[in-house]
Amino acid sequence: MINEFTKNLTEKSAEFSLPQELKDLRVFYKESGIPTILDESLSELLLMVSIKNPQNILELGTATGCSGTAMLLTQKTAKLTTIEKFEPSQTEAIKNFKKFGVYDRVTAILGDSYETALTLTGEYDFIFLDCNKASYTRLLPVLKNLLKKGGVLFTDNVLFRGYVSGEVKTPKIYNSLARKIREFDEILASDTDLITCFFDVGDGIAVSYKK
Repeated sequence: MINEFTKNLTEKSAEFSLPQELKDLRVFYKESGIPTILDESLSELLLMVSIKNPQNILELGTATGCSGTAMLLTQKTAKLTTIEKFEPSQTEAIKNFKKFGVYDRVTAILGDSYETALTLTGEYDFIFLDCNKASYTRLLPVLKNLLKKGGVLFTDNVLFRGYVSGEVKTPKIYNSLARKIREFDEILASDTDLITCFFDVGDGIAVSYKK
């Protein structure tokens, strides 16, 4: 009961400054079955953006642009580079970036997250990892190179519906993916270049600080 109460307070606090139109849009996508970052995870993401105050953000997995828009509305001087593999999603995201007046601060790239990340040359002080979960492990060393010293890597879905921790029995169809995410979590936790904390929030998040 206490956990549910505090969770609701956190969601209300972190999303308080977001436009109602963006909140309504997120609800629409959820009800339409379109993948959207969970409320609790978004709250933590915006909290970390507020604390870190990043100027250059890299997002892997643009989706419909809601999380990218929320980050840019929270940090009004930041610029966002965001990568999306699926063109219809990118098209929707660009429409939303324009709708909420942040498009001039966005570099939207269409392509595979791993292959695209290999071509990036800039340094980022905040990276949001939320793309193909099976690619997380091979992406990690690439993202570490792109992350500035003192930068933050925020990773979503590290518990994957409870399958990774074993709290929920994994359906056979997800065995391979759950195993890959578990391997990523273990590698991330043991990486000596990073200080990482895992949180049982939303679908599981990890916040890593580059030493």
